[in-house]
Amino acid sequence: MNFKQIEAFYWLTQLQSYQRVADHLHLTQPAVSSRISGLEAQVGGPLVDRSSPGFVLTERGHQVAGFAEMFVNLREAMVARLEEPRERRYAIGMVGNVALTWGVTLREKIAAWDPDLIVDVISGSNVDLQRRLNSGVLDMVFGTDDVSLPHIPHSFSVKYTVGWAVRPELVGDISRPWTPEELRSLPLILYPRSSPFFPRVAELLDETQTLTGARCIGNSASMICDMVRCGYGAAALALSGLERELQEGSVVEIPTTAPLAPLDIRCAHLNRARKAQTEAIYAFAREAAEQWCAEHPAYMRFDEE
Repeated sequence: MNFKQIEAFYWLTQLQSYQRVADHLHLTQPAVSSRISGLEAQVGGPLVDRSSPGFVLTERGHQVAGFAEMFVNLREAMVARLEEPRERRYAIGMVGNVALTWGVTLREKIAAWDPDLIVDVISGSNVDLQRRLNSGVLDMVFGTDDVSLPHIPHSFSVKYTVGWAVRPELVGDISRPWTPEELRSLPLILYPRSSPFFPRVAELLDETQTLTGARCIGNSASMICDMVRCGYGAAALALSGLERELQEGSVVEIPTTAPLAPLDIRCAHLNRARKAQTEAIYAFAREAAEQWCAEHPAYMRFDEE
């Protein structure tokens, strides 16, 4: 398996035509077909349903398409970073809760300090950030307290209050704490298995028991917040993502007999090769996090280690 095969398949998923891919990559159509066939041989099955009258990916094709997009994006990021003077770009990886809270303030502080510095912000799960960290794309990473990211010792952390949120019309009376059994009766919005929330929520709900409500899956913290806003069900999440709605009453928190531990987010990587620049940006991150927590104390807490 090589990048040329992956690149050809990525563009095939985008353009849905062997000839258009050939034109885009300045190849012949047989050359594109050869690359796709070679990739299919490597992954052990067809990626395109050739019996269909239109362009249709197989189930395996859909799986490979996600990875192909990631490879192409990483290559483009790498090329961009190599073409620019290294010191003029700085890439910060953030889990979604950071990007939507004090990450905003961090960007503003960096821009005021050095208007010419290009700051790339990459938001994703710990798994996504780990892949990009391994590829050398990221200079600084803020992730959840998870074993996949080795956190920097003696750093600050931000603890996000985690609770169950839902539109009020779905629950009625919530004057007392609900039990896990009662939560199981609600339509719930759950996390993919790659999420740090998945094990704690699965353990609380004990999915070996009967789950009577509808089950929806959100692929990111922001998507799950949006699904709560739209009334798909209740979700366990960092309540800072719905702070405005909770204050307004369009979303309510369900108190429970088994509270969830806070989500602990801290620095997971610093580029030591760019010491002076990294130290300055890390200091801005500390200031941004502390400032945001002071201004939004309801669901966030700043901690020094």
